Amino acid sequence: MRLIDECPTVIGMMTTAVGSGGSLDSAIRTVASEGPQRSREMFSRAVRKADTKGSRSLTEALSDEVSGLPPEASGYRNSVMLCIAASESTSSEEGLMLLREASDVALGSVRAMGERYSSSLTVPCMTVFGIGIMVPMILMSILPLLGVGGLFGGFGIDSGVVTTVTLVVIPSAILLISFWIRRGNPFSSNDGGPGGLRCAVPLLSAVPLALLALSSGCTVETTVFLSIAPAALVSAMLMVSDRRAMSARRECELGLRNCIFELGNRMMGGESFERVCVETVSGRRECSEVGMRLGREMEICRGDTESAVRRTITPVSPEVSRALCDILRCSSRDTEDAGRLAMALGRQFHNSDDVRRRLESELRSMMDMMTGTAVLFAPMVLGMSIAMLGPLSEVSGYQGAGDTGAILSVYLVELCGLIAVLTSDLKGRSGTREVVWRFVTMIPVALVVFRICSGIGL
Repeated sequence: MRLIDECPTVIGMMTTAVGSGGSLDSAIRTVASEGPQRSREMFSRAVRKADTKGSRSLTEALSDEVSGLPPEASGYRNSVMLCIAASESTSSEEGLMLLREASDVALGSVRAMGERYSSSLTVPCMTVFGIGIMVPMILMSILPLLGVGGLFGGFGIDSGVVTTVTLVVIPSAILLISFWIRRGNPFSSNDGGPGGLRCAVPLLSAVPLALLALSSGCTVETTVFLSIAPAALVSAMLMVSDRRAMSARRECELGLRNCIFELGNRMMGGESFERVCVETVSGRRECSEVGMRLGREMEICRGDTESAVRRTITPVSPEVSRALCDILRCSSRDTEDAGRLAMALGRQFHNSDDVRRRLESELRSMMDMMTGTAVLFAPMVLGMSIAMLGPLSEVSGYQGAGDTGAILSVYLVELCGLIAVLTSDLKGRSGTREVVWRFVTMIPVALVVFRICSGIGL
C-alpha cells in the first residue's frame, strides 16, 4: 500500500525526465537515487541487475521488477509500463498521451487505496471509542453494585484490580490497535521535522510541579491537574511559532506546485524560463519570500540557473525543484516544448493535490471522533462516573471510591497520549513533534472537563 502511495511521485519523476527529452535510463537512475524509499529500493535492484549484466537492458530489468509485484499493486505496475511505452513511442503526441494516462492510472490507484483504508478504520476507531470510555465507566460505576444484595455471590473488585485494568490493560489494548492502524496506514511518514524530542523537554517541568504539589498535601488527582496541565500549556506556547513556520512552509509548497501550470502557460507564449520563474513565484503571496531569494540567486548565479533553483526551491519542495530543473533543461532546446511540459506537470500536481485533499477530508471525521473522545467525551463521562460513584458506594458498601479520582486522572493522561499517537498516524505525520503538539493541546482541556464533571454533587 505504501508503494502505491509513492506511485504518483515516481511517475512524476519519470514524466519530467522523459517529457523533457531525457532517456528512460536516466529517469530510472534518478528514481533509484532520489525517489521515495520503497520505490528507490525496487529501482535500485533494477539498476544493479542491468549493471551486472543480469538483464539485457535497464528497461527490461525494471519491467521484470514491476511484473513481480502483487495484484494489489497493479496500478503501480501499469503506470510504470505506460511510462516505458511512452519512452519508446516515435510520436511526441502519443508519448505525451501515454504519460498523461500513466499519471491518471497512478492517481486512480492511490484514490482507490485511500478509500479502502478509510472504510477499514470504522471498526478499530469505534473499538477505541468503546474501550476508552465504556470499560472504565463500567468499572467505576456499575461493578460496585455487585455487592448489593449479594449479587454474583461474594465476588468483589478491589482497588488493585481496578487500577490494573484501567491503567495497564485498557491502554495496552488501545496501543495495540494504534500499532495495527499505523502498520496499515499507506500515508504514514515521519514528517514531524527535526528536533521532535526537544519539543517534549518542557513537559519535564511536570515532575517538579508534581513534587511541589505532593509536598503541599495535595491529593493525587489535584497533583496530576496542577502538574500536567501547566506543563502542557507551556509546551504548547513554545511550539506555536514552530507550528506557524511549518504551516507557512506547507502553504508555500502548495503555492509553488500551483505555479508550475502558470509558468508553462507563459512559456508557451515565448517568454524565457528565468524571467517567468521569478515573476510567477514572487506573484504569489505565500511564495513571495522564496521568490525574492530566487531572484537574488538568479542575479549572482553567473548563468548557473539550475543551481540557483535547487538552492532556493529544494528546502521547500524537492519535487517542485526537480520539476523546475527539468523544465529549464527542456527550455534550452525549445521554449514552447518546455511550456507544454510545465503545463503537463502542473496538471499532474493539481490532480495529485486534489486526491490528497479528498482523502484527508474522508479521514478527518475519524480524527475528529478520536480527538473528541480524548478531549470531551471520556473526561465528561468518567467525571460524571466519579460524581455518581459516591451515592452508589454508599448503597453497595464499596470502600475503594476514594482512589477512583486519582486512577482516572492518570488514565486520562495515558488516553490523551495514545490518542495523540493515533491521530497523528491517521493524518500521515507520525513524527514526535506532531505527537507532542497533539498531546499538549488535548490534555489541559481534558483535565479541566474532568475536574468540572467530577466535582458535581449528586
